[in-house]
Amino acid sequence: MLECRMDYDRRHFSQLAAYNRFVNERLIADLEALPAGELAKPHGSHFGNIQGILDHVIMCDINWLRRFRELFGADEPLNRPRLQPSGHAWTKFEFPDFPDFRRERAIVDSIFVDWIAVADTSRFGLPLAYRDSHDQPLRFYFRDALDHVFNHQTHHRGQVSQILDELGIEHDWSNLIGVAEIPPLG
Repeated sequence: MLECRMDYDRRHFSQLAAYNRFVNERLIADLEALPAGELAKPHGSHFGNIQGILDHVIMCDINWLRRFRELFGADEPLNRPRLQPSGHAWTKFEFPDFPDFRRERAIVDSIFVDWIAVADTSRFGLPLAYRDSHDQPLRFYFRDALDHVFNHQTHHRGQVSQILDELGIEHDWSNLIGVAEIPPLG
């Protein structure tokens, strides 16, 4: 029997970051094929439309990455220009031009992938204290907050998926296992 000795947090979160980047690329490719105006068309979502959902997710990702600097501020990926200004005040982002959104999504996904590759994962069990968007103080173990960020993306991609189902558009972005395959030995 093979024994697996590895940094579980790095492996787990690297898989989630790779999966999210891969799925976001596929999602964007599917959305680019939609008729003009479809992204802004009302679809009964809490965020009104597909673009509202996408803007919400990227806004949350950027703001969470800013919060993560509280524990990992020396890590280069968390200090890239996209995450400025410093601090963790909640900032609203909207990208009404889809090419701008596509570019920003790629930048943010790369920050997640690059940062997890260099993060000191021994610190993932530390508490992360912050104030939420309603100025309420909260504390979570960092690892749980990072899991939440990736789960949040998946949840909202599910909303987009439902809208695409209603429009009769084929898509399949659900295969997390596709990025988890162990390479052959030898």
